Amino acid sequence: MKMKRYVAADMRSALRAIREEQGPDAVILSTRAVSQGVEVCAAVDLEFAQGEAELAAASAAPYTARAPAALDDESALDAALEGERGARGDRSVGDELRSLRGLLEQQVAALAWNDFTRREPLRAQALANLANLGLDRTLAIRLVSALPSDLRPEQAQRLPYAMLARSLQIAANPLERSAVLALIGPPGSGKTTTLSKLAARYVLEQDGANLVILSTDDERLGSHEQLRSLGRVLGVRVETVADDATLALRIEALAGRCILIDTPGAAARDRDSAARLAALRARCPALHAMLVLPASAQSGVIEDTVATFGPGIASSCALTRVDEAVSLGGVLSALANSRLPIAYVAEGPRIPEDLRPARAHQLVARAVELARRAQACAEDDLLARRYGGSVHAAA
Repeated sequence: MKMKRYVAADMRSALRAIREEQGPDAVILSTRAVSQGVEVCAAVDLEFAQGEAELAAASAAPYTARAPAALDDESALDAALEGERGARGDRSVGDELRSLRGLLEQQVAALAWNDFTRREPLRAQALANLANLGLDRTLAIRLVSALPSDLRPEQAQRLPYAMLARSLQIAANPLERSAVLALIGPPGSGKTTTLSKLAARYVLEQDGANLVILSTDDERLGSHEQLRSLGRVLGVRVETVADDATLALRIEALAGRCILIDTPGAAARDRDSAARLAALRARCPALHAMLVLPASAQSGVIEDTVATFGPGIASSCALTRVDEAVSLGGVLSALANSRLPIAYVAEGPRIPEDLRPARAHQLVARAVELARRAQACAEDDLLARRYGGSVHAAA
């Protein structure tokens, strides 16, 4: 075992020196404050590192089956069973080594986080506040890294939220007189309800005679009739379209009209639907797609949906079910990272009252309010696991 003591002005400098000299397998044995700053005792087990490499190489080697004839005698069978027991032992040792590495990484992350909170208490508090919102780790680190070097306590409370609001893109009103807008998204996201709200808003604000609704959703029972009922109430023309080719022809024939298109639900990872929409957009340059995202969905589902149908397919999005969400951190992270503009926010079933143009600062304020209601407070252990590795890598 190679052991060495390091004396540096702060923990950040000590960790950097350890990593440069002993590599990522180094283990922190002890730390203590000294007059020069901090003393850290670190070591690296050369036999451990070599053994781990040998186990990795052994696990990567292909398994060679023995011929049945080799097991005819009892001694050969005993040898085979002993070999099988030895393979299980290697796997057990490998699992223990990986578990030990995980524990050591957690220890280093905790030390790095504790050192970061001592050196940068305001930035650490900003990270904790963003974690309480449920914000993505990468986005939170990026926002805090962009804070000014002369950060003041009153700024640390407000500035990260303002920077989060500025990272959200807001779309201009897509309901122009000659707009062609297709609403896309996963099943149950609220596409038909959002379309109904948009249609009612268009009739109230512009000329209802210029509006046409095209229904392509033949998968949900009663969807066509629901839109026909809406059309009768609003005095709007509603048509049913069987396939993409017919839809493209109708879009071309209705040039100059405002067209709202209801589409079937598509799963978050439905690449075939995404490719079909991309082909339709290529054929109809006037067509724009609005991705309907339910804010109450799980963060992973939202991330997959944005990755599949976001920029490149959709030119804007509408956030629905905001009134049902317990946290907005996941959806705000996905939209900030993808730079997909937000056009509308829906917070209820009323038509059209519960649909309003998106405002970035209002969304962030809503996220803060939801975190306050839930009394979200990330503990130090969670913060160390989430951010310790990042601040250690930056050291």
